[in-house]
Amino acid sequence: MNDHHFSESELHRLITIHKRHAASHKCTVSAGDYSKFEPKKDLLQKLSAFGNTIFTVYDMYSRKYLLKSEGFKIMLGYSNPPDVENDDMELFHSIIHPEDLPFVLDTENEAYDFFSSLPASEKKDYKLIYDFRVKNTTGVYMRFMHQFMVLEQDRSGKTWLVLVLTDLLTERATGDTPQRKMINLKTGRLHLFGQDDLFPAQKLLTGRETAVLILLSQGLDSRQISERLYISVHTVNNHRQHILHKTNTRNTAQALIYARRIGVI
Repeated sequence: MNDHHFSESELHRLITIHKRHAASHKCTVSAGDYSKFEPKKDLLQKLSAFGNTIFTVYDMYSRKYLLKSEGFKIMLGYSNPPDVENDDMELFHSIIHPEDLPFVLDTENEAYDFFSSLPASEKKDYKLIYDFRVKNTTGVYMRFMHQFMVLEQDRSGKTWLVLVLTDLLTERATGDTPQRKMINLKTGRLHLFGQDDLFPAQKLLTGRETAVLILLSQGLDSRQISERLYISVHTVNNHRQHILHKTNTRNTAQALIYARRIGVI
């Protein structure tokens, strides 16, 4: 179950803060800045055609999406993607699981304050990762993982463009507690969210658990891993269970996505 509990009054407060952040953010960009970004935009569009990761670029200056993949909405089952216009945050929030919406708002509010407090030279050093459930057109909740990074800054160092990468974790979500981590990409240390502060991401798993996960990523099964590492199949399976528990995932595929995104492997 979701361990992040928020009252109705707290939800209203989080929504108010979220809207205030969006309305108050100021940065200075010109037509020339957009022209300079075009080659990067074209590259991201090409990258979005490969794999299952969805690339989105949000423009903090215009408060619109500069690059908006329809893949997210297609995954949710919308045959006509414009039916769910993701420039409309309130509409998007309406299909987030009601237990996860306060968590998402709180996470994004905390992250906004965190990035705003950083020196301009450090804003691109961090990545926010968080997951939540979204309802598809059949009423089933799917679990997605968001990665959020500062992509471009204006001439004074304020955040201008942010890159959001979205991965599908599971097509039928359970009530597992959502996770959030702020990672320093240079040091691998975790920041911001309470008990995670300054905990190295690489230490989430033990060395042996990491070795098992790497071999799983190469397509080996438990028997093959036991032969490779000279341990019993029972021990391998215990490591696999510990990996799922520590990453708060349900299967190996989810654990691999999560571990890659936070830099464990």
